[in-house]
Amino acid sequence: MLPVSGLFPLHPSGVRRCRSGARPAECDRPIVGAGPRAALAGVLLVALLWAHPVRAQPASPQPPARADDTAGIEPTQDILIQGIGFSKLNLILETGADPSEDPPRLRLVRLLEKNLCWSGLFTLWGGITRYCAASSAPQRTDMKLATLSEGALLRIRLKDAGQEGLVLFEDALPFETSTEERPVMELVNRIAERITGQPGVLGSTLAFSLRQPGFAKVVVATTTHGQPLELVSQNKEINILPRWSPSGTELVYTVLGNQGSRVFFHNLGPSGSPLGPSRFLSAAGGLNTGGAFSPDGQRLVFTMSPNQNADLFEYNLKSRSATQLTSRIGIETQADWSPDGKQLLFVSDRSGTPQIYLMDLDTREDLRLTFEGNYNTDPRFGPDGRLILFTRRVDNIGQIFIMDTNGENVRPVTRGRFDSEQAEWSPDGRQIAFSSNRSDEFKLYVVSTDGSNLRRLTSTPAGYEETNPSWTRRRMFR
Repeated sequence: MLPVSGLFPLHPSGVRRCRSGARPAECDRPIVGAGPRAALAGVLLVALLWAHPVRAQPASPQPPARADDTAGIEPTQDILIQGIGFSKLNLILETGADPSEDPPRLRLVRLLEKNLCWSGLFTLWGGITRYCAASSAPQRTDMKLATLSEGALLRIRLKDAGQEGLVLFEDALPFETSTEERPVMELVNRIAERITGQPGVLGSTLAFSLRQPGFAKVVVATTTHGQPLELVSQNKEINILPRWSPSGTELVYTVLGNQGSRVFFHNLGPSGSPLGPSRFLSAAGGLNTGGAFSPDGQRLVFTMSPNQNADLFEYNLKSRSATQLTSRIGIETQADWSPDGKQLLFVSDRSGTPQIYLMDLDTREDLRLTFEGNYNTDPRFGPDGRLILFTRRVDNIGQIFIMDTNGENVRPVTRGRFDSEQAEWSPDGRQIAFSSNRSDEFKLYVVSTDGSNLRRLTSTPAGYEETNPSWTRRRMFR
C-alpha cells in the first residue's frame, strides 16, 4: 500500500489556505455506483498511467520566491515552431526621456513592458527591458506606444502605426515608489480588450498539482505571474488532474488514497450554489479519475469502472445522475468537451496503446484521430474549437503537438531532449501552459502560441514538482 503523507504545510511554506468561503463542505454520500473494491496498488498503477508518481525527497519546505523575469531559461533548449493560430503584433515603444533618471518611473515602465509582453499580444521593439524584445528590427510596425511623464502621472498612448497615427487607447498611471503591479496589469488588460474585443488574461488563475518534498501532491492555485500559491485541496491524500469549470468557481480533481481513486467536485463559489456543495462524485473502489466540465458547467465527464472496465460517464451535477458513454474493452479517460458541447475528446487504449479519439455526443460514434506513435494523450480543444493540443512520446520523450480537429495537419510545439507534456490553452488561446523537466524536475512553463516568450510560471525551489495545469479566466486573487 502506498504511504500517504500529511497535509501540505502552510505558512511559512508560501502556500495559503483557501478563504473560509472556499473550504469544502462535508462530503455527501456518493451517488454513482461503486464497483468491486480493488487493491490500492492496482488502482494506482492504472490511475497514474498518465500522471507522475509521487517520489519522496529528503528536503525541507522553503518559501517560493517571486518570479519576475525569464532568468535561468535557455530558449535554445527547446525548438518551438512559429505561427500556430495567432500572429503577434509588433509594438514600437517610445519611452521619451531616459527613465533611469527617475527610479519610480523606471520601475513603472519596466512593469508596463513586462505585462505587455506577458499578455501574449505583442513583440516589443525599442523598450528598456528584454521582455519579448525583437531580436532585430521588425519588417513591419503594427502599433506604437508612447509613455510620457505628466507631473506624477505616466501617460500611456497607444497609436496605430499608419500615417494618420490614430490613437487607439489612452490612459495614465501614477508613478510612485509604492506603485503596485496590479494597476499595470489592469491597464494592459484594457489595452488587450480594446484591440481584440476579448478581456485580457493577466491576473487570471491557474490550478495545478504540486508536490513538496516529503508531502503528498496537493492542488494549488496561482496567477499568471506565479504568485501567490494558495492551497485548494483539503485532504491528506494525493490530489491530481485539476480541471476548472467554465465559470472558474468550481474544480474537479482526482483523489488517490486508502479508498482507491475517487473524483472530487470542489465548489469554490458561494454557499447555496445550485450545483451543490463540495463532494465526492464516485464511490470508493475501481478506477475513478479525471473530469471535464460541459460548456454550461452543469455536467461532467469522467472515468469510472463500476463493471471492472474503465469507461466514460456523463454526470449531471444537479440531478446527481450518471450516464455511461463508452463500453469498450480497455481504459477510456482524459475527456475534454468541445466549446460547442457537441463533441468529446478522450484517450483510449482499446487499440493496445493510448490514442486520442473524438466522439459525437448525439450519435455516440467515435473516430480515432491519432495513428502515429504509441503514446498520444492529454488532448485539449482550443478555446474556439478549431485546434487540439496533445502530448505524444517521441523517442520516449514527451513532446507537445497541435493538430486540426480531424486529426490532420499535426505539427510540433516542442522538440528537444526534455519532456514537455500536459499542455493547456490560455483562455484567449494565445498562450500555452505546460509541464516540463527542462530544469531536471517538472515545473510549469508558459509560451506564446507562436513559440516565443518562453518563461517559467512559478519560482518554487528545487524538490517541488508541478504538473497538470488548468487555466481559467476567473481571478481568484484581487
